[in-house]
Amino acid sequence: MATRKLKLTGIAEWAKVFTENRDMLGFEEAYVSCDGACTIDLIMDEQNMALLKASKSMKRGKPDPAGRGTMVRLVRKYDTGYDWASGPPVVVKADGKEWDFDTDGTIGNGSTVEVIVSVYDTKMKSIVGTRLDKVTVIKHLEYVSPDDDDVQEVAPRPTESAPLEDSEVMF
Repeated sequence: MATRKLKLTGIAEWAKVFTENRDMLGFEEAYVSCDGACTIDLIMDEQNMALLKASKSMKRGKPDPAGRGTMVRLVRKYDTGYDWASGPPVVVKADGKEWDFDTDGTIGNGSTVEVIVSVYDTKMKSIVGTRLDKVTVIKHLEYVSPDDDDVQEVAPRPTESAPLEDSEVMF
């Protein structure tokens, strides 16, 4: 099975890439059996989306409602049974220093990130997997909690049952 590594740059939305904030359920509880998953919605321009398509990844994405490009959800299951493919992705700052969840916080919507993904062939001939391996935060925007006094309304996170086109983006 061949694996291709890709470096993609885009805008982060709903980044749950740490052990502390990973998605424990997923759509229709898809992540329950693997102890959750680290996910990030990446909004890419045409050039980065073309790289992803050329890799044979099955990720197709949907148009970003704000018109910034194509939004693709990248996933890393937390417990796959293989150490090299489990746990959170590596998350670093632009200078290469490790991101500390307790000190640096979460990655807010609108942050610019660079991700490394593995696109790999599987035992099933027609299935190509895509796994999130690393996130580099190029330009960090702080996460604003819906509980903050100055925030009036927060859009719900897009899900598979609610298409991205119908969702509002928080930032």
